[in-house]
Amino acid sequence: MPLLSICMPSNRDLSRSRPSIESALAYAERAGAQLIVSDNSGDPEKRTFFEGRSPNLRYIVSPDQDASANWMRALAAANTPFLLPMGDDDEIRFVDGHVPIDLANLPDDVAGVRPTTEIWTASGGVLKTETFTIDAMAADERLAEYNRKAEGNNSVYYSIFRTKLLVPLMRLFVDSHPTNGGYCDWAICLSLFTAGRMLHDPSLVYRYDLGRWADNLDEMQASQYRKVGLPEHTADFFTFLMFLDLHIFSQRSSLPLPSEERRRVFMMNCRVLLADFLRQVRQSPEKYDETVTYIAGLIAEEQDIDSIVQLSVLLTDFIQPGLKDRYIRFFQAAPNA
Repeated sequence: MPLLSICMPSNRDLSRSRPSIESALAYAERAGAQLIVSDNSGDPEKRTFFEGRSPNLRYIVSPDQDASANWMRALAAANTPFLLPMGDDDEIRFVDGHVPIDLANLPDDVAGVRPTTEIWTASGGVLKTETFTIDAMAADERLAEYNRKAEGNNSVYYSIFRTKLLVPLMRLFVDSHPTNGGYCDWAICLSLFTAGRMLHDPSLVYRYDLGRWADNLDEMQASQYRKVGLPEHTADFFTFLMFLDLHIFSQRSSLPLPSEERRRVFMMNCRVLLADFLRQVRQSPEKYDETVTYIAGLIAEEQDIDSIVQLSVLLTDFIQPGLKDRYIRFFQAAPNA
């Protein structure tokens, strides 16, 4: 039985997705892994080309037009202890001369394994290569470590993770998060890192296609908020929402952390993410209305954890009316995930 499933939700037609799918299939056949493609493109040529192509490929014709639902369909089809998320515009390859990490014998405190990540564009080729690991033994220290090492790039999202950690987290996100926004990948990664360390496997290279992000970062960020119905000024609340999402993700029962470690995660979350937002409000008050500035001041003075969270949830209504109630429901769902 394979240990790893490569899970690829795919909406592109055959011509645009073929290089990605073929690279993943070649890796799966080499590594003895399983490739799961959940295809909602509706392209009959693509289905004919790939369906039944290999015993290492499970090709699903998905009825889901929603991207999140299609993503969950790919995850739900996996029956292996490890998963690798993959976009259908990215590529992976095996590096000869390197022995893959033995997934079967990973220590219990390891949440996953990151590949060598190449940040790539069609016009510029490989712009950057990342291999950093997350090594700290304590959950709160891993948050601080990632904050230092990521340098504004969250490509480590495309790594091998334990299924028992990734699937419940993604199910909570898809079923209960107020927006399901693409901007939430930072909070998702940070939550996974609270569960364990991340090692590096030099035998696996993941080529991440930066695409339009390379030329128009501000517009691409704004589009993530527009897609989920949030106002564009939500970008001014980016670290605040990351703080709140990470805190709620940290309440899930599937996260193997005792209560004292969860408390330390919250405190680090405050020092890294919430403090960054509060500093932005102090330094650029003209970006925020008076009520936001006032509530941010109350949060900055507050010492009680529950009060900080309650004020933070209240603040979401000043990003968009009604967002507070959606966050309350999200908070209520987390302990059962």
